[in-house]
Amino acid sequence: MKNSLVAVLFSVIASMTYALEPMSDEALKNVEGQAGADLSLKLSLNQKLVTENNVQRYVFDDALCKDVEYCRLALAVNNRYIKDGQASRTDGFKLWLVFKGIQGTLNIQKIGLDGVDLSYKNDSGTDQLKAAMQLSFDASKPIQIRNFGFDALAFGQDKFTSNATTEGVGTSPADYGYLQVTRYDSSNAPRSAYDHGRETGFMGLKMNGNLAVQGKVMMFGCDGSHQRC
Repeated sequence: MKNSLVAVLFSVIASMTYALEPMSDEALKNVEGQAGADLSLKLSLNQKLVTENNVQRYVFDDALCKDVEYCRLALAVNNRYIKDGQASRTDGFKLWLVFKGIQGTLNIQKIGLDGVDLSYKNDSGTDQLKAAMQLSFDASKPIQIRNFGFDALAFGQDKFTSNATTEGVGTSPADYGYLQVTRYDSSNAPRSAYDHGRETGFMGLKMNGNLAVQGKVMMFGCDGSHQRC
């Protein structure tokens, strides 16, 4: 009984399986669908919303990032090592570019998504019509940027060796260049009491503002009939 049920199931699946076929521009133009959609996105990274004097604002979440080494963004470029105190392209201690205390909130209030017909003249001067996907932006609904940035930018160096084909492994988190924690204090910054307790680095960045964008972007399949293809 079980074998017969399995056979019937596979026969149903096989009968409902079709090969994907490419669609021509003419076929795409004949496709009808519903109206477009308005999309919105809010991205909040390592922040919390607080209310002070009846004003809401996003601030760095100290509870979430009590271990500051795990609230970072680190980038490692290929073939960048330190070996015997000198730069090396083959092997050595890997270098990292570390953005410490990264945080921010981006609120994209509206992006319009529609399917449209794009008209242009081909190489022979004949009007051509193509199906396109359109993204539209409204300046009255700007992209809101709140406390977006990082506290310090610094270089980190692994305490174990790696090369282009083999990634080394550390024995503790502090062995990795992007997880090392160093702070300013009275010994390394005696004349800068303001920085005491903060993570070391050579610059920081914080952005607040509204980005108003007006216009539209069309994306479509390009062929040799378009002058820019």
